[in-house]
Amino acid sequence: MTDVREPEAPESGAVRAGTQDFLASATVTVGANMHDIWAVWVDVNAWKSWDTGIESTKLHGNFKAGNTFTLTPAGGQPMEVTITSVTQGEEFSDETVLPFGTIRTSHRMEPLGGLVRLTHEVRAEIAEDAVEMFGVKIWPHLQSGLSTALNELAEIVAN
Repeated sequence: MTDVREPEAPESGAVRAGTQDFLASATVTVGANMHDIWAVWVDVNAWKSWDTGIESTKLHGNFKAGNTFTLTPAGGQPMEVTITSVTQGEEFSDETVLPFGTIRTSHRMEPLGGLVRLTHEVRAEIAEDAVEMFGVKIWPHLQSGLSTALNELAEIVAN
């Protein structure tokens, strides 16, 4: 059983002078084992099996804060992503620094009765001179891919 909440509308506002913030999140509730979900999350090299917005991923080292992976979005160029936090079996966050801004994602799970609530969130802090380009060419894909990826993940791990 899954219960999907559509991504929230982008939130925007000044984060610091010269930048604009974008925020989207999606949540799914699934009947699954948290250990199974964690196993799928830490298998970075297989993310494309549940996230169609990814062409490829390659983890460099172990899945721990400070290590990196290369992520190539579908139709895009490879990006170096740094894992910024890991709470074993519960959550992880990462960050990608690009010439026009920074994209941060978080992935959390929490028990909810006999179910598990999964939340993926994307925050982007974008330079003012790149806001229009980002808002038209990149943000729609990031935002719309959240629910799709969570649904695919839920199908893989559902009891």
